Amino acid sequence: MKLSINLWRFKHIGIAIWTYLNQPLFDPCEPMVWEMKRFWYLYKIQLLETCFLKDGTSQTHYTQ
Repeated sequence: MKLSINLWRFKHIGIAIWTYLNQPLFDPCEPMVWEMKRFWYLYKIQLLETCFLKDGTSQTHYTQ
């Protein structure tokens, strides 16, 4: 159980670093965030917004 949580955190941090390194440099609509702490804050907000917009209903029906 502990191993799966650590892998999940490692995956999330890796995705965040990849997103930080692949920011558009000279885009006037979406300026680059240089400070890692600020980027991490904005990244978490964006992640929560995308999770909130997802449809949470189950596609399968379980009967018991």
